[in-house]
Amino acid sequence: MKKVININFQGRVIPIEETAYDLLKQYTESLRRYFAQEEGRDEIINDIEGRIAELFSDRLKKGATCITDEDVNRVIANMGRPEDFEAADAELGGTSNGSARSESQSSSQQQSGTGPAPFVPSGGSYRRGRLSRNADDKILGGVCSGLANYLGIDPVIMRIIFVLLSGFLFWVYILLWIIVPSESLASNITKRLYRNPDDKVIAGVCGGLASYFNIQTWIPRLIFALPLIMGIVGGSFNAFFWDMDWNFGPRFISSGLGSTLFVVYLVLWIAVPYANTAAEKLEMKGERIDLNSIRDTVKGDLENFKSKAQSWGAEVKETAQQFSSRGRHFAQSEAGPAVRRAGSGFGHVIGILFKAFFLFIAAVIALALFGVLLGVLFGGMAVFPVKDFFLEGFWQNTLAWLSLVLFLGVPAIALITWLIRRIMGVKSQNNYLGYTFGSLWIIGLFSFIFLAGMFARNFKNRAGVEDQINIVQPANNKLFFESVGSNIHYYSDGDFFGWDEDVPFYGMNHDSLMLKTVRVNVVKSKDSLFHVYTVRFSRSNTNNKARELAQKITFPIVQRDSVIQMEKGFAITRTDKFRNQQVLVVVEVPIGKKIEIDRSVDDYEWFTINTNRRRGFNVTWDSDWEDSYSWDSNVEYVMTREGLKRASDFDAAELKEGRFKFKIDENGVEIEGEGKLKDKEKIDSVIIKKDKTPVKSGSDDGDNDGETKSATISSDYSPLMVLGSFLK
Repeated sequence: MKKVININFQGRVIPIEETAYDLLKQYTESLRRYFAQEEGRDEIINDIEGRIAELFSDRLKKGATCITDEDVNRVIANMGRPEDFEAADAELGGTSNGSARSESQSSSQQQSGTGPAPFVPSGGSYRRGRLSRNADDKILGGVCSGLANYLGIDPVIMRIIFVLLSGFLFWVYILLWIIVPSESLASNITKRLYRNPDDKVIAGVCGGLASYFNIQTWIPRLIFALPLIMGIVGGSFNAFFWDMDWNFGPRFISSGLGSTLFVVYLVLWIAVPYANTAAEKLEMKGERIDLNSIRDTVKGDLENFKSKAQSWGAEVKETAQQFSSRGRHFAQSEAGPAVRRAGSGFGHVIGILFKAFFLFIAAVIALALFGVLLGVLFGGMAVFPVKDFFLEGFWQNTLAWLSLVLFLGVPAIALITWLIRRIMGVKSQNNYLGYTFGSLWIIGLFSFIFLAGMFARNFKNRAGVEDQINIVQPANNKLFFESVGSNIHYYSDGDFFGWDEDVPFYGMNHDSLMLKTVRVNVVKSKDSLFHVYTVRFSRSNTNNKARELAQKITFPIVQRDSVIQMEKGFAITRTDKFRNQQVLVVVEVPIGKKIEIDRSVDDYEWFTINTNRRRGFNVTWDSDWEDSYSWDSNVEYVMTREGLKRASDFDAAELKEGRFKFKIDENGVEIEGEGKLKDKEKIDSVIIKKDKTPVKSGSDDGDNDGETKSATISSDYSPLMVLGSFLK
């Protein structure tokens, strides 16, 4: 009976026989002697011991009570003995070719019969047994591990498939759990799925998939990045063509498939482990795990780290020198000794934070410009004809094209180029592309600024022309306003990509653009008659030119009995250009008379463009006028002394001449007002106060008909009785 001890080996508590521990100790000491002259020997030995600890843990999971001599010898045979490698080195003349040594060692082990089981390469054939649930590697019932062992794939992949398709495969899992028997299965997996730390952009998921399936890294990256690209394209389509329903193409890719791939990436990020050790990196690639392969992997990692460290060091050194020189200059001129000691490090931290913030802002701006460019390009057939109504002269057209191509196009091309280079893993030490894209974008930026300045000058001044409309006073004391006219020689509303809803244009032909920038204002008349007049507005770089453009606006108004009919809009030509032309229809309504405005008038879109220096260039929709009253369509209104009110809100008291204030509380009823009172009846319960002196209404024998008084009436009787008595 052998003595069993517990050891802490690579962070794992391993129960092992004492004799087996002696074998393990001798093996690790021989490894230290063999790799004594190797660069990174500590990392190599640490990874080898980590692999041995994993094999021991797998053995214990399968039901072993402790690690025996046989287990240690099997692990040593699997990993390889230093003596075998030394013999191979002597046969090869001391060459350091790791692959040759590995092949020689493998052949010698197989000839002696002490080597491990034959290695099954990825994609190779192996004997497939019956389907069983794996009792040694399970989370619930061992179904996924058993299926993976049967199919020869990593159990992690099978588990992820069941998680993603849980709604469909849930009952399949339960059925297999019940039917398939459970047993201990020897692992035949030679390649496992890991996240690749050496080839990553975000989390190394795509790099790990590429290593597992032996494909180029750009393929899975393109698959996962495609929804983002198509989402931007689809968003641009939906933003610029909001009246159209995209049931195919971009919306399908960016919604259903895009969200699925996003969830898949997150699940892989969470579920798939990181390949930290050399053994895990070899498993990820499906390569044999022995002393030579671990050594080569560690040395390769050290070389990669050394090259990265050199590039990082050069960059940090250059940045530190720049900040150091600036810090010394600042310290010598203004700062004291204490600031000189801390300035360099603080400046470096600030520089890094500023760089990260700048890159984030630049990425957001680039994405926004890219989306705008896509919208402009795909909406070009609708937008392109409209430019002739806005741009004037050679320079404005030239600057517009430069702004479109350079200011919007260059960031889009640069973003696509960056994505392709990142997906393909292309890296270049030359920054000529960055300088080229940056220079072209700056040219486009200045072109856009100059174009905006020239365009703003065209809206600098505003002028208006007022015209009186002769109307016949309606017999029913009411005017009804409506918008009519189809303008059939213009394109219909539905053919112009929804412009009839939220923009001032509703139609266009080869030489004219139809505007609907019309507003109806209702004001109080100064006499007892209705009055209607129009004010035509326009903007331009001078007042005289703005007045000329306003005079060219044609907006006829026709009266049919009590109905006032207005056109649906008015036209401007390519020669006149769009200069925020507007038509204001002012309706003066006398007190006591009515007005109603049809729902068709709601189609008008009024807005004002301001370009003064104090407020800058801005657009104001539905600006209010101080002397006008707000109204709702299809509502009858009555003009009163207080303003425009709904006819449905009036009762007999409100139609009386005068102003009244009615108050009810626990003390009774109180009415205050100024009006014409008639005291013809004696009402003992009503008290009229004249000039703050209480007087009963029945005490006056005379008739006060027609006399205007300021009075306060109080009563303990019904409010309606008091109000009726007051009105009498």
